[in-house]
Amino acid sequence: MKVSKFLICSVAFFCFLLLTSCVSDTDFDQAEDILPTPVFESSLIFSNLTATNFIDSNTQQEVIVLVDTTRLEYINSDFFVDQLLKTNLTFSFTNSLNRSFNVDFEFVTDDNEQRYLAQVEVPPGQPDNPILVVSNFLIEEPELTSFEEATKLIYKITLLPSTSPIAPSTLGVLKLESKATFYFEL
Repeated sequence: MKVSKFLICSVAFFCFLLLTSCVSDTDFDQAEDILPTPVFESSLIFSNLTATNFIDSNTQQEVIVLVDTTRLEYINSDFFVDQLLKTNLTFSFTNSLNRSFNVDFEFVTDDNEQRYLAQVEVPPGQPDNPILVVSNFLIEEPELTSFEEATKLIYKITLLPSTSPIAPSTLGVLKLESKATFYFEL
């Protein structure tokens, strides 16, 4: 009999707590103030460079600067220009070559006028102990307006001077993975 009174009192107390718990008023008119901000991620550049990429096939000498260009037609499209709030660029390098690099990412117009520059220093690594470098660049106003005028990305890798030159038999890789994250307001 005592057990059942205890059980009834416990259930009653639990129901009392449940019914008297805090409840805040919800203002459903606040939903009108919510603006959707879609996010779009896009791969920019991927590269996997070995030692032989830094050696001229004719002279067998080191190539000091490697350059590649990628078209970026979508950045200056009407939708991007009108709706883009900010952009985050992420460049991730894994270097297992025993050399340092300076890497420039030049966002330019069709006339090669620079609109935005991101620079990354990559320290030397070892084949059995690669170095990881991750760099993020957040682009907001006022730089965003200039960035949106870019139609090309020029990717320039500069091999820094060293007392140990790269040879065809040099082990290691300079790997790049990159992406752009675009934040929109509709």
